[in-house]
Amino acid sequence: ISRFTPDLPEKQRLMNELLNWLQHGVQLDQFSSPGLAMLAAFVVGFAFGLLPTGASELLAIAAGAVTPRALVLPLLVLLTVGHVLGKLIWYWLGTFGNRITHPRAQAWIAQAHRFNEEHPRLELGLMLSSAFASLPPFQLLAIGAGIVRVPVIAFLATALLGRFARFGLVALVPGVVQYFL
Repeated sequence: ISRFTPDLPEKQRLMNELLNWLQHGVQLDQFSSPGLAMLAAFVVGFAFGLLPTGASELLAIAAGAVTPRALVLPLLVLLTVGHVLGKLIWYWLGTFGNRITHPRAQAWIAQAHRFNEEHPRLELGLMLSSAFASLPPFQLLAIGAGIVRVPVIAFLATALLGRFARFGLVALVPGVVQYFL
């Protein structure tokens, strides 16, 4: 067994701790103050929105397990706002798409503009779908939205709505686990 792989008793202990955490929640006074937890939700949400890690859902699960339960909603709101602001940077980078000189990339950008002009009603639906289900990946859609110059207010509104719905749904996981345990 590798020294980096926990042995079976250690794995069992870790699994028991995880189940205990999911079953009973995490008391914030064990680790930090509610204000610090909310600041962390925003900062980490921003970082996960900026970096293509896909780990935001883990933070949403953790927020869903927090007690007192009154903190779950503020944590999810701050996670969502931070995350969307991180994605806004990708949107902004997409606005520089007209500076790209590579012929294949220019052809793709022209195709994206044509598609957006031919199907303007799909714009918001596609953004909402991507923000909620990550199909297509939301980070790529944020860049594309910047490239085709989706109005920033429309981008922010659909991103906030879709990501809040996604994180809210994911935050229900600890409650579902508690119900069945």
